[in-house]
Amino acid sequence: MIIRSDWHVHSEYSYDASTPLDVIGENAKKAGMRYVGITDHVNRNDKQYLGDLKRSAAGVTAAREKYPFLVLGAELTPIEKPLFDYIAETGTRDGFVPPAQEGPYDIMLAVTKQELKALGLRYAVVAAHRRVDLPNAKVLPPDLNASIKEWYRQQMFLAADERVTVLGHPWYHPEGLWYDDFSVIPRGMNADIFAALKENGKYIECNRDIFTDKKSAEKFRRQYAEFLREAFEAGVPVTYGSDHHNGYPDARPTVEQYLIPAGFSDGDFSEISEKDLW
Repeated sequence: MIIRSDWHVHSEYSYDASTPLDVIGENAKKAGMRYVGITDHVNRNDKQYLGDLKRSAAGVTAAREKYPFLVLGAELTPIEKPLFDYIAETGTRDGFVPPAQEGPYDIMLAVTKQELKALGLRYAVVAAHRRVDLPNAKVLPPDLNASIKEWYRQQMFLAADERVTVLGHPWYHPEGLWYDDFSVIPRGMNADIFAALKENGKYIECNRDIFTDKKSAEKFRRQYAEFLREAFEAGVPVTYGSDHHNGYPDARPTVEQYLIPAGFSDGDFSEISEKDLW
């Protein structure tokens, strides 16, 4: 195995996951994992997500007595500023009407670094999941060029944000918009992202789900492994994230069949160093 730690796992404390920490801990021990990071979702600044974050922090802290290799983190995702402000004022997103404006919405994250650290979190995986640049983007027909531009904007923002330890699943798309041919992503955009990550001391994630998603073509999977290798050769440390939500099987053999032909070998994958943990 060339992957020895997993820095992106969801437990029963995520709104969309169900795996008890004991299952994660026992399976991780059997797989010989050195570290496993629990990164439950904090998608918005409302009561549900902030409550889930507190429960995750308490649960992982308790579970570490039995499984000391667990590391407490979180997964954040960009939010459009008008929605963030509305929730901050009302406590809910119910009744939110996105305002029209010229230019894309500003990008926000649900919590501050200080708030995360106060709960005992050691790091954050932060990733683009959807367009947050204009009103009602979720219901608009997919637009390849506009989506690429928006993912680039979000990822460049994240590459410089103090809350980001790991840029999660770069170029993930929920509908797999470019999962046939990764070459539609301009190489210059990737070079910009690599440079920003390196300058700001960030990690980039190799995410299991991108290699196992039924929407991703074989060609895309090979190209994506090569993209990760380019990041590594540009000086950006690469971490592994299984991103499991339900159960915790060992998916490393499936992922490594793409990574090894792209040039990865033992020692290339990083663990988050103590100096980068909070």
